[in-house]
Amino acid sequence: MNRLQLQWQQQQLQVAVVKRRAGWPLPPFPCPVTGHLPERPAVRMSRDKLWWYLALPQLLLDEQLSLQSEIQRQQPQVLCRSDGQRARTVVQANTAARHAGVKLGMAEVTASTLVPELQQRTYDEQREEQVLQRLAQWLHQDIAQIALYPPQGLLLEVDDLQRLYGDYAGVQRQLARRLARVAVGYQIAAGYSPLVARILAQVPQLSFEPMRAAKSELLEKLRQVPLRFALLPAAQQQQLENVGIQCLGDLLQLPVGELGARFGRAMVAYVAELQGELLPPQRYYRPPLKFSERLDLMTEVASWQQLLFPLRRLLQQLEAFLQSRQLSVVRFTLLAHHRDQSQTPVRIAFALPLWRQREMQQLVQLQLERQQLATPALELSLRADAFQAREVTATSWLPAQQDATAQRAEQQQLQALLGKLQARLGTAAVQQAQAQNDWRPEAAQQWQTDLQTAKAPSQGLPRPLWLLPEPEAIAVHEWQLQWGPERIQTGWWDGEGVLRDYFIAVDALDRQGWIFRSHEEWYLHGWFS
Repeated sequence: MNRLQLQWQQQQLQVAVVKRRAGWPLPPFPCPVTGHLPERPAVRMSRDKLWWYLALPQLLLDEQLSLQSEIQRQQPQVLCRSDGQRARTVVQANTAARHAGVKLGMAEVTASTLVPELQQRTYDEQREEQVLQRLAQWLHQDIAQIALYPPQGLLLEVDDLQRLYGDYAGVQRQLARRLARVAVGYQIAAGYSPLVARILAQVPQLSFEPMRAAKSELLEKLRQVPLRFALLPAAQQQQLENVGIQCLGDLLQLPVGELGARFGRAMVAYVAELQGELLPPQRYYRPPLKFSERLDLMTEVASWQQLLFPLRRLLQQLEAFLQSRQLSVVRFTLLAHHRDQSQTPVRIAFALPLWRQREMQQLVQLQLERQQLATPALELSLRADAFQAREVTATSWLPAQQDATAQRAEQQQLQALLGKLQARLGTAAVQQAQAQNDWRPEAAQQWQTDLQTAKAPSQGLPRPLWLLPEPEAIAVHEWQLQWGPERIQTGWWDGEGVLRDYFIAVDALDRQGWIFRSHEEWYLHGWFS
């Protein structure tokens, strides 16, 4: 092999590597060193990768229905929207409304005439996008790569999850369990490109099990899709219909050169996405650093007790946020929003960091029993930014580590009990004596509501269990000194400085006390026995 042949083969190798990164198959060519065909790596090619698309055709209405009682959900309800030029039309309808004859696209006046008891509300696209973000945060507990297609779609990259759940069937089972807890209607489809998955998810009669889809099967179903589901701009769709193209199969049969000449480069790129040869980059969802969610209650609510049901939804979202980041929350703020744009805040604090929804719900319910809502609320929001990293508890056979684990478990049980008492009686009603970083005995401890204990500077030195509220003057000749002196000279910086020599002494009744001398005067400060 001469030098020119070797250089040519190296150039061909570089070109092949670039094509491989772009998703092209690796062509067979001799290895420049051995002259033999290299072995293909046993990995899945990028074009065989499956994408799932989750279509949520009535996401906003499902969110509103989930906040209603069973009787309210049985009433026919629709969401209507106006395009400005036309009258308001129905864009989302629940099952009761559809059974009564209401159809999507129907004029609002016609729908209300057909069903006199029909409940009509205005569709808000911005609010639906917020619901979509909450759903992405909920699914982020299981799926890391989620791309938002507002206002009603999520693109899921699930190929790598097969290692965790065994296969696509296991991934779908976990996804179904997660979606069942939020009660949303959805259609799901798979594709070898994001565009194919989005198109197939729009066509209910072509729905199928994503985990069983091979590329040939997906391509065959794609050819049957009518052009109105192609997700093309209206102008391009009209151009294709003018030349007799009625479905995507007709479009895929046309030569690429002819498409580029007649319809431009945008159509060529579209067909390349349909065939899986072009995969545009995705902007994946990332959870926010702070938690802030807001729910529309749709009707005015007059008490905090009536807000417990929608509060459960907010706490579920908070649990998903904490779970995805392996955090716990120690406090957050509930806000009731009123018709006059005012707010009623309630600050919720926990004695023990929590992250499970059911545990937070119990304590919040106890705290809200003591609160009054002066004005009816239209919306409820929850904001949290006080988080702590979760501690890993590992079991061990070593006795010392077992004792330490048992002590931590007892401390957590105590903190949980104090948290429930504080939630029931109020934060100020349950306090704990905690050591302070101060040598003055009267300031060495304080009653506080939190459970963070400061290290006492006097550890190892004798201190009485009973400290008098105020030192009492004594006659020192009636006492017998046993231990001392211990000089305490501190506090000069805050205007309450002390200079004392402390002794342990016994009085005439054999009672052991803690006495001190200050400015040639003697005082009793506490009792040991």
